[in-house]
Amino acid sequence: MERQQEGGLSIMAGTFTATIGGHSFKIVPLSNQQVEIDGNAHSCSLAELDGQSFSLILDGKTYLVELLPSSEVWQDGTTLGKGGLGYSVPLGIKGTRYLVSVDDEHSLLVKSLFSAPQSEKGPQVVRAPMPGLISRIEVQVGEEVVSGSGLLVLEAMKMENEIRSLKHGRIQTIHVEKGRAVEKGEPLITIVEH
Repeated sequence: MERQQEGGLSIMAGTFTATIGGHSFKIVPLSNQQVEIDGNAHSCSLAELDGQSFSLILDGKTYLVELLPSSEVWQDGTTLGKGGLGYSVPLGIKGTRYLVSVDDEHSLLVKSLFSAPQSEKGPQVVRAPMPGLISRIEVQVGEEVVSGSGLLVLEAMKMENEIRSLKHGRIQTIHVEKGRAVEKGEPLITIVEH
């Protein structure tokens, strides 16, 4: 959800988690001039300079933040842009490249409900992140999927939420059918590595 800031840029409303180099920070926009980072309030101002560059003033210190080309290949193989859940954005600050992963409350909830496989090759059970109605199933048993592939659409609170795979593998079991109501945590799809 966006709020329009006086003078131009819109700011995001809600709670976000930004991960940079393995370190995560909880970010809550409080107003157009204030943001909370890990429970501490900070003064801030963000101004767009040319569509690819921004001036960020955080607690009186000025930073030039540049959006880097998303076509660059990152050593860890991270997918850039809108992924299966959340976003990954390449940024440059003072000549240093950073890959910033940003998750909202919804993407964190969905990620938390994926059960971890028992082993590298074990099955992964995708569970419902919230109660809702299965409005569409996008895969079939035996189909190969990659991380970020759409699996099904869960309608909850009049919003369609696409549930995506977090791993490469093959659809072993589809536990639900279109039109069925599900409860939070209920198994939806089982994926196995091949």
